[in-house]
Amino acid sequence: MLDKAHTQETARTGGEKAYLRLREDIVSGALAPGQKLKIEMLKDRYAMSVGPLREAMSRLTSEYLIEQSGQRGFFVAPLTARDAREIGELRLLVEIEALQRSIPNGDTAWEEKVITTFFRLGQVETSDDTGPGALARWEQLNEAFHNALVSACDSGWVVRIRQGMFQHHERYRRLSRIKTRFDRDIHAEHKALMTAALDRDVEEAERVIRIHIERTTEAVTNAVARRQEEEVAAEG
Repeated sequence: MLDKAHTQETARTGGEKAYLRLREDIVSGALAPGQKLKIEMLKDRYAMSVGPLREAMSRLTSEYLIEQSGQRGFFVAPLTARDAREIGELRLLVEIEALQRSIPNGDTAWEEKVITTFFRLGQVETSDDTGPGALARWEQLNEAFHNALVSACDSGWVVRIRQGMFQHHERYRRLSRIKTRFDRDIHAEHKALMTAALDRDVEEAERVIRIHIERTTEAVTNAVARRQEEEVAAEG
């Protein structure tokens, strides 16, 4: 019985590790959009067996980060300007709804969470660190800050839908962060959002989050469109 339980736990742990590592490589761009995911390549890359890798690919397919094309196998899902716009627009809708429901309900603990997560995020955003892992660290703290802002939302369904859209938006946020690092003061945007939330100014928070997400959508849409144009030109 113990051996069976240990085997099941090991399988879960292996599958989770494969999922996290493969997902990180996809959202960071280490595995390029459209790249074919061959099992042998993945086994060598992650030093893992077939089982956990197939489990991870199945999960990521359900999250639309991997696509399966009939007999041709698995591929990293493409980045398209259309997807960038649609995901950005949907995220904006649910983010505004969540903020509208959260800000009036926030208590002292909510305020402390917003302030603490903003402070930690600010340490990364104002740092000159561009080394390996810096972008992933920023994304982790960015998510914690935005989650804190909506943590007093009184609708479980809004929270769940909003979290799903936030995760789908991650690949595009990272690309936007890379493309606008030197010409966009994202820390100032986050500070304005925090200030509006703590002032319980729902209208101002809505205005700030709209600008915040639309700037990301615009940066990513332009970057992806340029990439597609370059690919077409190269093929021609």
